[in-house]
Amino acid sequence: MTRGFPSAHQAMGTYEACVAGVFAGLPGHLWRGLFCLTALVVLALCGRLEAGRFVYAACFAGAFAALVLAVRSWPAGGRRGRVTAAVLALGLGARLLFVWAWPVDSDVFRYIVEGDMQLAGGNPYLIAPGDPRLPGLLSAPAAAVLGRVNHPELAAAYPPLAELFCRAVAAVSPTPLAFRAAFALADLLAALALAVVLAKRRLPPVWLALYVLSPLSLVMGAGEGHLDALVALGVSLAVAAFTARRDGWGFLCLGAAGLVKYPALLLIPFFLRPGNLRQAAACLVALASFWPYRAAGPAFFQSLAAFAGHVAQGGPLTALVWPLCGAFAPAVSLGIGGAALVVGWLAVQDRGRGPLFAGLTGLAALPTVYPWYFLMVLPLWTLRPSWPALWLLAAQGLAVTPTWLRGQELGGKETAMAVIWLPFLLLLTLSAWRPGLAVPAGPAKRARRLSVVVPTRNEGSRLGRCLESLDGTGAAEVVVADGGSADGTASLAAGYGAKVVAAGGGRGGQIAAGLAACRGDVVLVLHADAVVTPDVPARVMAALDRCPEAVGGVVGMAYDARRPGLGVLGLLNTLRARFGGIGFGDQGQFFRREALEGADGFPAMALMEDVELSLRLRQAGETLSLGGGVMASGRRWAGSGFGGKAAGVVAMCLGYLAARRLGLADATGRRYYRRYYGREP
Repeated sequence: MTRGFPSAHQAMGTYEACVAGVFAGLPGHLWRGLFCLTALVVLALCGRLEAGRFVYAACFAGAFAALVLAVRSWPAGGRRGRVTAAVLALGLGARLLFVWAWPVDSDVFRYIVEGDMQLAGGNPYLIAPGDPRLPGLLSAPAAAVLGRVNHPELAAAYPPLAELFCRAVAAVSPTPLAFRAAFALADLLAALALAVVLAKRRLPPVWLALYVLSPLSLVMGAGEGHLDALVALGVSLAVAAFTARRDGWGFLCLGAAGLVKYPALLLIPFFLRPGNLRQAAACLVALASFWPYRAAGPAFFQSLAAFAGHVAQGGPLTALVWPLCGAFAPAVSLGIGGAALVVGWLAVQDRGRGPLFAGLTGLAALPTVYPWYFLMVLPLWTLRPSWPALWLLAAQGLAVTPTWLRGQELGGKETAMAVIWLPFLLLLTLSAWRPGLAVPAGPAKRARRLSVVVPTRNEGSRLGRCLESLDGTGAAEVVVADGGSADGTASLAAGYGAKVVAAGGGRGGQIAAGLAACRGDVVLVLHADAVVTPDVPARVMAALDRCPEAVGGVVGMAYDARRPGLGVLGLLNTLRARFGGIGFGDQGQFFRREALEGADGFPAMALMEDVELSLRLRQAGETLSLGGGVMASGRRWAGSGFGGKAAGVVAMCLGYLAARRLGLADATGRRYYRRYYGREP
């Protein structure tokens, strides 16, 4: 008999058994916590002992894995304040360890020189570290590190708020220790802001460890000492402000973060929501930081452009298009990234995914990307710890940035980028089929009872087939919400045993009335001219039980008519729902009723209620696409003008998404109803 390889599940069980043997006698969550702390100590020693690139990369990823394992296994309950205080205390100790153990990055010497020269009246945008005039402007501690500044031929490339920060710290002490202490303090302040957000969102307090004990934060913040720790602070404060509905303060913090490192500005549009467009002007306050350096004029961005053209540390998209575009690759990469951000701005409107999408897309499109840039997205990932982003953060050890490892990249920078980004794209694709969080918020209530709501208006000739398809499927009840039919639709529905309620206000108003009459904890919305396969209700319930984070989704559909274009249209509907999370009503939308309680309820709109429902569900949690089971009517596409009809639907949907972002959408949906049907609802 041939011995086979162990499965992944068996291998993980063996791994945990070995670790448990080391910490025998302790509860599971405690030994996992101790193992996490041990992994961080080993990672710190990589810096102290200047370990090789493979040891460093393995310890970096291993510390991330140990952290996630510990947080996943931590028991629910307990006093939030006690857990938060313990995590913060561990974070403080870990930062002191990394300040002691980790070699400082050469960027810190630039911070010291640029901050110190300002105290003597120098302008860092006009005087480069290699300028012969500079030594006479520096204090003795700053002059001692002048020769260790990277790219001494280039003047400052950092935004003005970063330069003001460097000046403030240099005024206290122009030393690496002072700067790293400031970054460690910024990290802890960011953690306090995230603790407030976790409490307001009723998320587990132990999630705070995902930020406080993150190897990325420890190595790149307190360890190497990078300005991006300030960006993380600004993003954390902004999220806390938005969570408290202090949107003006949120935009102010984002503007400040963007003038420490410019990529943070990409997050601002993704925090727009109905009613806060005016508050967004607060982000402009940070522009005042340019004033002290106004003499630089066009020189503000000269060094930044030079760094952007430095493709040796290019981002993945720039590297991908370089063989085709050559020197134009950075511009092409930024253009592609900009187009992707516009699409995401329309489609990804929840504040969990949206800013995280913006941050990761922006970083992927930048010509120059270093691991510490990802500190910008670390607070966002902490509040929504997805699997794809976890890989991307944990794999930053492969980028090999510590000073003693420069020039020792894994088979070349292009190979390292492929190893980092290709698995991320694979995981991102897989998450469209099986969404979930690396650290679940907790098990949802088991789905027990499914109700079906069918909105109708003069559907007597088609409703019978719909109700017959539901017979014997296991649905607990069928509620027909009739919008004033004159063809006997209501009596027909009652004859099939459905509960009938009268409703107005268009399709959304009908569904809302039907929902109020339902008793099920899961609701499936089915159009009157559609039929379902017998297994649909069971598949919906099973999918929700398999994925506790899921709050709803779509069944998926095909058209009952055969004509050119319908197959393509059905495919596009499937892709939109699966990858964008936006479903249409004829795809069979379903949801947990409790999920809508924290998402402003069901949208009782005359039209566009299906798009709005999808967006609210995405705000509440994960959404699923089950791959089919609904046969929808193709009657609306009959006759001539198929292309015009399709273009009209797309234009109306995009217009609604843009208007919703800017707070200009018709919340009643009556305008869209009149445009689509040519009559009043």
